Amino acid sequence: MPRLLALSFLGLLATACAPRRPAPGAANEPRPDVVLEARGLRSYEGDALQVSGTASRVLYRRAGGEVQATDVVVRLPPGEGARDSTPTSPGGTTITAPNMDGSLASKRWTGTGGVVVRTAEGLVANTPRLTYDSDARRAHGDEGVTMKGPDYQMRADRFTLSAADQTFTFEGTVHAVLGGATE
Repeated sequence: MPRLLALSFLGLLATACAPRRPAPGAANEPRPDVVLEARGLRSYEGDALQVSGTASRVLYRRAGGEVQATDVVVRLPPGEGARDSTPTSPGGTTITAPNMDGSLASKRWTGTGGVVVRTAEGLVANTPRLTYDSDARRAHGDEGVTMKGPDYQMRADRFTLSAADQTFTFEGTVHAVLGGATE
């Protein structure tokens, strides 16, 4: 009996250690090391909450620290990170995107597929693609942005958003309609 148990254990171990084979028809992309479904996230620097949010699915690859997520909602607290903040703290900026790819090593991520940015002041910005740098607490986009605020609308070719103070900088052709007018 002990010999049968040992052989069974060795067979199981050999199966577990065998190289992974991609599913038939799958691209040459390696399988993720970890798959999380409907997960929340929080990232801290010391006691300061830097980012929180949710995703319907997160794929993680240990080699390189790459992360891919779908149906993402990210909350950036105001200021340089609020001590003892919770994901539902008032203020801050919320970014939603159908897809996000990032790297834990570089602390950068890119949202694609129609990204929406909402600030506590009521500003709503839409852009096809947004890249966020966690170290700098800045987001930028080079594929155009449209914005609506309480009494204005705006379009621009490029933008930068400072998450620390929720300020936008616009570049390229900028078109603004003031006074609550709509296009």
